[in-house]
Amino acid sequence: MIREVNLVSCLPPFMADYEEMNRTLKAEDPEFVLVWKAAERVLQNEFIATADEYGISRFEKMLKILPSREDTLESRRARVQSRWFTDLPYTWRMFLQKLKALCGEQNFTIEKRLDSYEIALNVRLEMSGQVQELERMTNMMLPCNLVLRADNQITADAEAGLYIGGILSTCMIMEAEG
Repeated sequence: MIREVNLVSCLPPFMADYEEMNRTLKAEDPEFVLVWKAAERVLQNEFIATADEYGISRFEKMLKILPSREDTLESRRARVQSRWFTDLPYTWRMFLQKLKALCGEQNFTIEKRLDSYEIALNVRLEMSGQVQELERMTNMMLPCNLVLRADNQITADAEAGLYIGGILSTCMIMEAEG
């Protein structure tokens, strides 16, 4: 929310009558608008959820994350948020909380098969970098004696024509005798 700047209104009444002061302060109004915009940008970039490209890049630098070219601002934000909020010890509840943060509330199912030391995880991750972040998170949080079977299911509506082509060629070899 950018404030409306009117420096003339800050003058005491006896000075507001001077034209030189009015013009000088009106000329400075746009500069103060720029200052308010810069201050608002700094405030927005202090939080992962509201950070712009510059702000997210600062968080990524702190966490040593290298974004790829395909990453969107939202996928970068999700990756930063996933790494920023890391609490020890790693519990099952913490693991589920991380999955909800990465995948969304309804975009995964998990099945524990602890008698066979196995966990089956079905996710629906569509944004760039989410699968790599899931892999990093599971490698870090799950014990090494558990086998993780993870499937990523992406649904897509596709319409396309099917073109079938063929070619037939013959080859004759003629040799002249004599």
